[in-house]
Amino acid sequence: RRVVCVMLWFRSARKGDYPVVDRLLMQLHEVDVQGRPEQFAPCDHYMSREAFESLLENENVLAFLAQEQGEVLGCCFVSLLEHQGTVPGKVAYIDLLVVDKKHRRQGIGRAMFQHVRKYAHKIGADRVELMVWSYNDAAIQAYRSYGMTPQRSIYECGV
Repeated sequence: RRVVCVMLWFRSARKGDYPVVDRLLMQLHEVDVQGRPEQFAPCDHYMSREAFESLLENENVLAFLAQEQGEVLGCCFVSLLEHQGTVPGKVAYIDLLVVDKKHRRQGIGRAMFQHVRKYAHKIGADRVELMVWSYNDAAIQAYRSYGMTPQRSIYECGV
């Protein structure tokens, strides 16, 4: 693993960040379209501007960007959840974590994940969870290297 980011810092996402966040989310969507073309269709925007702005107004969502020297290198959205029917506790659920494809494998994803862990600890969450598609080998490998372990599997079949 090579780490080249030196001056990486995190800041809250703002409404004016929609174009750069949209670009990053479309990179994530490209992985989904390639991995499951029968389920994910090409589109112009992964998330509408209205949905993005609504997300930013949700007090149970942490939306942050990773920047270095003024350039946005990644973004992450984390929701605070409390699952019903389980032992009481809070979960910091990573809705998405994406690093710009030209900056991957430089430790940025790991730094963003550590930022989420610190946030989770600060708000009293018991754990961090996320979902990853089985075809996304790079993400699975990264999450395992962060110390995450599989929790469950979702199965499907056609009808």
